[in-house]
Amino acid sequence: MKLIVRSIRNVLRSPVRLLLVVALLGGSLTFVASMVSLNTSSQQQIAMVEKQVGTTINIEYIPDQDSSSDSDSANEATPVDGPGNTSVNITPPHITRSMVDKVKRTQGVASAQQRLFRPDTEGTLQSASKIPTPIPVTINGISQDATNFTLAGGTVPTLVSGRNFRASDANAYVAMISQPLAQKNHLSLGSTFTLHGKTFTLIGLYTTSSESADDSIVIPLTTMQKLYQVDGVDALTVTAVSREQVEAVAAKLRTILGQNFNVVTQASQYNGVLNALRVAQNSIRAALVASFLIAAAVIIFAVLMLVRERIAEIAILKTIGASHLQVLRQFWTEILALSIMASALAILLLVTMGPFLAHLFDIDAASLVKAAAGGPSIDHPLIMQNGVTTSTTSTVDANLSNVHLAAATLNVQTLLIILGVGIGLALLTSFIPTWFVARLKPAQVLRKTN
Repeated sequence: MKLIVRSIRNVLRSPVRLLLVVALLGGSLTFVASMVSLNTSSQQQIAMVEKQVGTTINIEYIPDQDSSSDSDSANEATPVDGPGNTSVNITPPHITRSMVDKVKRTQGVASAQQRLFRPDTEGTLQSASKIPTPIPVTINGISQDATNFTLAGGTVPTLVSGRNFRASDANAYVAMISQPLAQKNHLSLGSTFTLHGKTFTLIGLYTTSSESADDSIVIPLTTMQKLYQVDGVDALTVTAVSREQVEAVAAKLRTILGQNFNVVTQASQYNGVLNALRVAQNSIRAALVASFLIAAAVIIFAVLMLVRERIAEIAILKTIGASHLQVLRQFWTEILALSIMASALAILLLVTMGPFLAHLFDIDAASLVKAAAGGPSIDHPLIMQNGVTTSTTSTVDANLSNVHLAAATLNVQTLLIILGVGIGLALLTSFIPTWFVARLKPAQVLRKTN
C-alpha cells in the first residue's frame, strides 16, 4: 500500500506534465479504440454492399433532345389533359417487342422483366398523397409471372392481403392496389373500379415504404398494353445467369440496343459506394496506425522523463541496499498509474466523441448511388407537368439507405482495446527503467552530483 501511495505522489510531482501526458495518451487511446471499431464496421458494410450487388441489369431509354424537339419525331411526347387542367405529357415506350425479344435471346440472359407505366390522367381514383397538388396515380403494368417488382424510389411492395398475378391473368382486368390508396377510395378485396373505360377487380393489397409509391396501381402488362394500345415497354430489368457474367451480358446488350439506351448494372451503380467505403476504410486504418504510434511515443517520452529525473534517487536507493526489483516496482507502479489515468480519460472521451468520430469517416451512400446511376430512374416514366419534366422516382436502391458506419461507442470490445493497449504499452515501456537501473552505477552518479 505504501508503494502505491508513494508512486501516486511521484506521478503528481509535476501536475502540468501529468495533465499533458494523460491528455495526449488518453486521446490517442480513444482514437485507437474508435478506429478499430470503425474498421470493423466498414468491413461489415463492404460485405453487405457486395452481397447486394446481384445479377440485375437495368435498361433505360436516353431521350434524344434533338429528335424530341422535332414534331415529326416518333419519340415526341403526346399531351393529355389531366385533372385540374394540368398538362401531362406521356413519353411513349421506346423498347419495342422486337427489342425485348433480342434481349431475351442474348446469351447469358436468364430472364427479362418488362415494365410499363402511365399516369391515371382521367382521375378515376383519388390520390392518397397529402401534398397540396399531388401528381396523378401511377398505373404500373408488369408481367403476370413476375415474382417481384419495384415502385417509386426502388420500393419493393409487400403483399398483405389477397393474391399476386397468375399466368391466367395475362389478359384479365384485375389489379393490385396499395392499402392507403384503397382506403382513400373505399376499396377492398373484390371491389371493382374503372380504368380507361374498363372495369377492374381488386385482387390484392400491398404496402410500401414510400408515400410516393402508395399512389400506385399494378395491372398485368398485356392488359395494360391492350388498354393503352401500346406496343412495347418503358423499361426492362434483365437478370444474368450468374454474377460473373453480368458485365459481359451488359456489354452485349449495349451493342445490340445501341447508344440510345443506358444499360446499367447494379455493380456499376454500387461502385461509388464501395469505393467510398474502401477509401474510408483506408483512412481509418491510417488513423489507427498514427494514433497507436502517438500513444507509444507519448508513453515512452513520459517514462524517459520519469527515469532521467530520478537517476540520483535510483543511485541512492541502490547504495542503501535496494535491489533492482524494489526499484523497478516503484517505476512499474508509476507507469501503470499513468496508463490507468489515460485509459479512464479515453473511456470518457469515447462515450462523448464516439458518434462524432464516426461521422468524420461516414459516407452518404444514397448520393453516391444517384451519382453513379445518373439521370432519371428507369423504374417509372417521365411525366411533364406545366412544361417541366420530372421523374416520379429516384435511382436510389432502398437497401442502401442503411449503409452507414456504426458509431464507435463504449462496449466490451472498445473497453478491452483501451485497457489492453494502455496496459500493454505500460508493460512494453517498463523495459526502459529496467535497462537504466541495470546499467546504473551508483558511485559514478553520486560522484557527479557532488
